Amino acid sequence: MSRLLTCLVALVAAGPAAACINDVELPAHEREFRSQYRGPETTPSASPPKPTGQPSTGLLVGTGAVLLAGAVALALSGRRAGS
Repeated sequence: MSRLLTCLVALVAAGPAAACINDVELPAHEREFRSQYRGPETTPSASPPKPTGQPSTGLLVGTGAVLLAGAVALALSGRRAGS
């Protein structure tokens, strides 16, 4: 029972991590911030390239699901072995 409670507490504590992953500033706010530190903004001639090297959301969710399933499997197998 205590392992189940521990898993639930870990799951609840990991919930706010999604907010960190999805922390994206609004374009208007970013323009305002830039305008404070440099001269007048020039008109962009082309759209900025997408940043590379960042994992996709699907990859992050999949990895989290695999880790959660592994933790549950370890918790349940430990319970059976102790019986």
